[in-house]
Amino acid sequence: MQTQSSEQLEAVFLFDGDQISREMLYSEFEAILDGFIPVPDYAGRLAKAVYVRINSRLCITAAVFFVLEFDARGMIDRRWNVPLQQLAEAAARGPDLGAGTIRLACFSQCPIEWQRKNLWDPQMQPGCNSFVLMRKAVKSNRLGLIFKTAAADKAAALEAEQRAQEQRREQKIQEKIQQKLHQHYSQELRDRLAHVIKEQRLRIATLENQQKLRIQGIQQEHQKRLQSYQQELLELQKTRQELDERNRTLKEDLDVQLQKLEGVREYFSHKLKAAQMDENSQIQAMQDHFALEMETRLKTVTAELQEKLDMREVELFYRHEQEKNLRDEITHLRRENQALLNNGSDQLLARLARAGINFVAFHPGAGNIAIPLDDMSRYLDNPQAYVAAKCGVTETLYAAWLAHYQTPRCNGTDHRGQICNKPLARVATPSEFHEGESDRCDQHQALPHQLVAERR
Repeated sequence: MQTQSSEQLEAVFLFDGDQISREMLYSEFEAILDGFIPVPDYAGRLAKAVYVRINSRLCITAAVFFVLEFDARGMIDRRWNVPLQQLAEAAARGPDLGAGTIRLACFSQCPIEWQRKNLWDPQMQPGCNSFVLMRKAVKSNRLGLIFKTAAADKAAALEAEQRAQEQRREQKIQEKIQQKLHQHYSQELRDRLAHVIKEQRLRIATLENQQKLRIQGIQQEHQKRLQSYQQELLELQKTRQELDERNRTLKEDLDVQLQKLEGVREYFSHKLKAAQMDENSQIQAMQDHFALEMETRLKTVTAELQEKLDMREVELFYRHEQEKNLRDEITHLRRENQALLNNGSDQLLARLARAGINFVAFHPGAGNIAIPLDDMSRYLDNPQAYVAAKCGVTETLYAAWLAHYQTPRCNGTDHRGQICNKPLARVATPSEFHEGESDRCDQHQALPHQLVAERR
């Protein structure tokens, strides 16, 4: 293929992993887009591709990193519509691949925002640098690119070179030569420095996107772990319900068996009474002895049960009395507190608030908390619940986090029932604390069934 030196050729590279697997001219790529040529190697897959422009010196001047989706027959999806040439024209500057800074369009540097999802970032790690692979592929010229240089351009270049040589011969002052050389190399150094800075910014943007994707994967894995724990907890609750139902059934069966046993006992008692009428005095004596022994045993058992029942009733009575006294004391204290507030504390607090004095309390996890005047009573009733609400967690979770914050050690137990007590990294805020995970080391986190049993 021939073209003038002022023109540039267009080509497309297909990647397989981190290596270039196929090179084609843009006309061949258009035939694939039109559905004339299938690509069986990429059937049913997503492929990474690069659209490039190449000048007469076999140097890349523009590159667009885009993504292709092939169907089961190896044809490109007909809904695919990415303006490669428009992206190359509007692209920002990229690295220098031999002909100055190229025009580069990729995921991290997309001139058309709604096309960002159809682009990808080049690899820039040593050993698998996408730009180095493309530069070597273009220099090898496996596509057979041929450029025809115009004779007029050669003559003009030769004439310009002769004029430059004559001008250099006429320059006799060494200081002017040094000044020009200094300016030339200073400008070249600034250009190279600008290119390096641009390339490093692109590398940083690429690494940031890769890090974001990695963080999203970690968050998804964490969410899956939480869901698995919740599912296991639901299964254990279901198992507990089944065991409760089975226990209730067994109790009913036991009551039925006791009733049957009582009926059998009554039957044999009546039978024994009937036989006693026909037996001799020895049997009567034996019956009397049996009855006396049974009566003694029943009295003993009844006395023991009655004693236990009396003790329970006394304990319940004392407990009710204590609860009543505590309720009365709480009611009395609340009335005294309300009376104190009504007698002047509200006026004093209101005067302090109008004077610009704030009430601040420090609590771990929340820091210094400014307490409004309206919330003062609620804070005094239960400071820990108030702080937990400020942190956006429950009071129980805040109490568990506070214990972990004060002593960050593993609370898991081994097979002997001893606490692990292994030092852990302290979780700074209650909202990031997960009970049973943040207060467990890696060894005890790997036992979810033990964690659920401990919660029960």
